[in-house]
Amino acid sequence: MSRLLAGIPLAEFALLHAAPIEGHGLEDLGVQALGVGKVAAALRCAGLVRERPHTRAVLLFGVAGAFPARHRADAPPAAIGDLAIVGSDGFGDEGVDTPDGFLDLGAMQLADVGPFPADPRLGAAAGELLAAPIVRGTTVSTCSGTDAASQRLRARTGADVETMEGAAVALVCRQFELPLLHVRAISNWTGDRDRGEWQLGAAVDAVQRAVRRLLRA
Repeated sequence: MSRLLAGIPLAEFALLHAAPIEGHGLEDLGVQALGVGKVAAALRCAGLVRERPHTRAVLLFGVAGAFPARHRADAPPAAIGDLAIVGSDGFGDEGVDTPDGFLDLGAMQLADVGPFPADPRLGAAAGELLAAPIVRGTTVSTCSGTDAASQRLRARTGADVETMEGAAVALVCRQFELPLLHVRAISNWTGDRDRGEWQLGAAVDAVQRAVRRLLRA
C-alpha cells in the first residue's frame, strides 16, 4: 500500500482500538485491540510499537461519549453518530479530590496529565476527508455516568469528548515520537445514563466506515 495520509504511507500506520466491538469486522486491515482503560491501552500500545519497528504513525479509533449542551455554555461540536477528530487529550481524573476542589497530578507537580496533542497535519487531513470537527478529549478511569460527574469534568477540562484510552495512547506516542491520528464516533451523551441517547452500534459502524475511507485515501 503506497497511498499517503499527510505524507505518511498508510501501510506504516498501527491501527489500534480499545474494545473488541470497535475492531470486529476490520480484521482484514490488521487492526489491533488494546483493551479498555488507560493501563491496558498504554501497555499494549507500547508493546506493539516495540514489536513493529516499521511503525511510523498510530491511528487510534473507536467510540466516545460527548458532553451534552446542558453541561456546557456552547453547542457540542459533534452530535451522537457524528465523527470527530481528537486534536488533543489529557488525563481527566488523575489526582485527588479535596474540600477545596480537585487537584490533578500536574498541579501537584507529580506527573504530566496533558493535554497531549495529536498530529495536527494528520488531524487536518482526516478532518477534511471525513468532514469531521477537531475536538478536545479527556481520558478517565471512571466515565461520567451522572449529570453531576459530567458537569464537573467538563468544567474542569473543557473537553468535548470523553474516552478511557486516548491520553494514554497519546502519551505513548509522544514517548516514541510517533504521530497520532485519533478518530472517534459519538455513541452517547455523558451524564445520566437514561438521558444518554445511546447509539453504540451506529457509532461503531460510523467509525469503521471512517477507517476504511481513510485507508482508501
